[in-house]
Amino acid sequence: MSHPSRSRYIVAIGGPWRLYTHPLPGWRMLGTIQRGMSIGAIAESPAALLAQVNAGAVRALDQRKARAAIAEALSTA
Repeated sequence: MSHPSRSRYIVAIGGPWRLYTHPLPGWRMLGTIQRGMSIGAIAESPAALLAQVNAGAVRALDQRKARAAIAEALSTA
């Protein structure tokens, strides 16, 4: 099994993020993210940092990989 930080990020802009968490005050909810076997909401903090959110728990993402996955999702939409 590979380490989650080595997994490819797959983002679905506008995906069903409400299945994974509630809206966080001041955060912009973007959609869903899959990292290996882990899936959750992807959100942008007020400081413009991207994170995966599951049931209110916030996990930092590799910013370069997350932005690349968002760009890929937007280019195929």
